[in-house]
Formats: sequence, C-alpha cells, structure tokens
Amino acid sequence: MVTQVVSLARVELLQSLAAGEIQLAFQPQVDLATKAIVAFEGVARWHHPKLGQVSPGLFFSLAAKEGLMGVISRTLGAQAARAVHTWRNHGYKIDIAINVGITDVVDPTFGKDLYACVASEGARPEWMILEIDEEELVCAGTDGLACLEILAGYGFRVALDAKGPPSLALDKRARALFCQLKCGGTTMLAVASRLHSVGASAFMRRIQAAQAAGMPVVAVGAESGKAIRQCYHIGFTRLQGHFIAPPLSFQAASEMLLEQPASLNDSEESCGPDLELESEGKSVDLCPEIVDTRTLEVTLHHPLQLFSLEDVTEPEPSKSEAA
Repeated sequence: MVTQVVSLARVELLQSLAAGEIQLAFQPQVDLATKAIVAFEGVARWHHPKLGQVSPGLFFSLAAKEGLMGVISRTLGAQAARAVHTWRNHGYKIDIAINVGITDVVDPTFGKDLYACVASEGARPEWMILEIDEEELVCAGTDGLACLEILAGYGFRVALDAKGPPSLALDKRARALFCQLKCGGTTMLAVASRLHSVGASAFMRRIQAAQAAGMPVVAVGAESGKAIRQCYHIGFTRLQGHFIAPPLSFQAASEMLLEQPASLNDSEESCGPDLELESEGKSVDLCPEIVDTRTLEVTLHHPLQLFSLEDVTEPEPSKSEAA
C-alpha cells in the first residue's frame, strides 16, 4: 500500500508540474544602504487543487526520493527566467535567485539544459543566481566546486547559502566563484551579534573576507527591527526576510517594483518589445509605456523607503513571549 501511495504521489507531482500548479513565489532582497530592491529569490509553492498549499518540505522530499529534482529545477528555472526577463525588459535591474541541489550541480546535463531553458525565455544566465547549500557543497568536496565552475562558465552566478557555522573557507578559488554570501537564521544572527564585539570569530572573519572581495553579504531571517540594526552593525549589506516582505506572487512582486523607479538605461536589454507574463491565471503587463524611453521625462527619484534603521520600533512582547 505504501508503494502504491508513493507511486500515485509521483504521478500527481508530475501532473501538477505539467499543469503549472507548482509555481515560484518571489521574496525581495533589499540593499541596506539604499533600501532599493536589488533581487528576488524564487521559492517553490504547490497550489494543490484539493489540498491547498502543500509544504515545500513534503513535495521536495518526495521529488528527491523519486529522482524528480532535476525536472523541478528545470521547470522552476524556466519560470524564474520568464519573470526576470519581464522585469528587465521593463527597465528594472533585478536579478533572480533560485536554489539548486547538489544532485543538480553534479549532473553533467544540468548546466546545458538550464542554459537552454533560460535562453528560450529570452533571459540571460547572468541575471540568475544559483544558490547552493554550504553543507551539501562541503559533502561533495572539490568535485562540487568544479561543477559549480562549469555552471559559472555558462554565465550563471553562484551564491553560497550558509545556514550554520562556516564549513568552507572563502579562499581565492571560492572568492572567484561566488557572487554573494547568504547567512540565515534568527539564532545564527543573534550569535553573530554577540560575537561582533570581539570580531575574532570564524563567522566574522568570513564576513570580513566577503566584504574585502567586494561580495554582497545577505542576511536572511532578520525578522525584527532589532535584528536589522544588528545586521547593519555586523556588516551585512543586504537583507531578505518577512520583515521586508514574505514570498509574493508575480503580480504582487511586480506591484512592489512599481512603487520604486525603474533603472532604465540605454542598453539593448531594456529596449525590447512589450511582454506579458501569465501569473495565477491573469495576464500581467508591467507599465508598457515605460519601455519607450523617448516618452520619459527626466526626473529625480528617491529610493523606496521600506524601513528606517533609525525609526523602526519594536512591538511590545506578549506575556508568553516575555516569559
């Protein structure tokens, strides 16, 4: 019976992929200095017609066990490329990040297939950031780094996603490969804040090494004003978390972008034809009038003020939180 249930779940997962029920949601990544959105991370969501929202932990575990991670990664990679192409085509210098597993990284066909998916959507690989979990990469050893370098050779950018104590040194090879360092978790950030005063921990040394290499350091999981201030003082340069915004639909992410000015330039990437992107059954059109730069007036804009390090206040703790 268990075998039959797993088999049915596999078929349903494949059918949901084909039907477009597994979609990316987009969480903004904000520059701490300018408060501007510089990227979105695409996270998978399964909108099951009967069960509603299915936890990513459930269907990713099933996909990994049934050997379907490659199918999901390629499908979501195409969705990410379609979204970033639309944003870029309308003048927003936005990157998009997606998570890739080590099984995809070491797959010799993955880089070529993902490149083809991105090209078919009209996007460029350098607009996409592939996030790799540090623990998985350490388990793969030097072979994992070599495979990531192959992906970088296709033009993709690579981010190191660290969820715990440092396991991989940011040596010369790593600094040449990774475009950003991501560190997450409320507990981890709290510990980092305590260690910041001495500045001698391995965690702090790695942040300093990333800064010296000109690599953005992204804090993931700073969910309060206090945590944001800690991140700022520790040396993080970017922020991602529910304090800014939870993962959003393409429609909501696009509306969030429209609240801040588009960074139009004269390059060919922002002068393409007007495009539409299907999202949640709706045709989304991002301000087609801004594509023609001849119709724009020269104006000065201020960056979108999502929060202020000085003015943010902490909510009063509940009795249970205080206890």
